[in-house]
Amino acid sequence: MLDFPEPYLLAPSSLTPTALRERAELLLTVTDPTVVDEVPVGGAVELRGNFLYDAWLVRLGPDAASDLHAHEHGFGTVAVVSGALRETRASREGLDERVVTAGEMVSTRPGDTHRLTVEGDGAVAVYLASPPRGAAPRIVTTATSVPVVPAAVV
Repeated sequence: MLDFPEPYLLAPSSLTPTALRERAELLLTVTDPTVVDEVPVGGAVELRGNFLYDAWLVRLGPDAASDLHAHEHGFGTVAVVSGALRETRASREGLDERVVTAGEMVSTRPGDTHRLTVEGDGAVAVYLASPPRGAAPRIVTTATSVPVVPAAVV
């Protein structure tokens, strides 16, 4: 029997998908509308950043989309603040699509492959990653191929 706790028991390297969803729900309720209004289209603001996870508030234009990509490490959650995102998720059976609207979330685990596309005139979302990525999510507009860029740190 151990007479001292293992370091990984004191400080896990990542949060579970459930813990990320709980944090996303909290961020949806406490995100200041003035902060949302100040984020330019195509911009991102870091809401949280620590050794367990980071969270970014992102404003996406009408033609923004991620590439179809596989999550190799860690967990992720995308919570829609306003607007809607279409998630296309790859599985062994083929491609599944669903529209995620304000207040709803998308969660990812290692091995998940998906793409997010803005529906309509634009969307605002909170992106959480654990372990932290340390950078804004890579979302591009199809017209310009310009990635989302950090606007400021809150």
